[in-house]
Amino acid sequence: MSFERQLSEIDAVLKAKDGNREKVITFSREIIRRSGSAVLAIHKGEWQAATDAIAEARSSLEGALEVCDGQQEFYYVGPMPQAFQEYAEANIVLALIRGMEAPSPQQLRVPVESYITGLADAVGEMRRHALDSLRRDDFAEAERSLRVMEEAYTALKSLDFPRAVVPNLKRKVDVNRRLVEETRGDVTLALQGQRIRESIERAMKGKEGSKLAS
Repeated sequence: MSFERQLSEIDAVLKAKDGNREKVITFSREIIRRSGSAVLAIHKGEWQAATDAIAEARSSLEGALEVCDGQQEFYYVGPMPQAFQEYAEANIVLALIRGMEAPSPQQLRVPVESYITGLADAVGEMRRHALDSLRRDDFAEAERSLRVMEEAYTALKSLDFPRAVVPNLKRKVDVNRRLVEETRGDVTLALQGQRIRESIERAMKGKEGSKLAS
């Protein structure tokens, strides 16, 4: 019995699949790179650069989705899960830092699993934003960032799925709890320091006023 014809057909199918895999790898690398650039630009307050980087990532995402449409296993194996996650994270961070509603998985066109892990990683970026705000003495923004972190952590904590459904979710939620606690401590200390400085300044002004009056 000859398998030559069957194997020839299989070979053509697998070659086409391998070619698509290479395209997905190229697209995913670009998504990850542009999404990372967007997050860096966001923290620098370079909104146009961030928006441009996300738009470029979106273009690569659409290319990847077109390839994946015929072979949807690429959604969950290979580099695409990370690319989806990085893209979701960049979009969520941009929205949260600018005080807007976070986009949904449907709006971003990413699987819900990658969206969840992207949101979890966005909590870490919000901690960075909170610390940057404290360095600028922008205590109101630091407090707002902390509230956003707490809300995201509370929402994620309510999700209870095994690793097989959402990889690394439990570990990321545990990390989020630590980040929220550390940020709460940092913000609390900064606010206490601010109150002490204000109290000292008031006391000094009072002494100066007393000297002038005498």
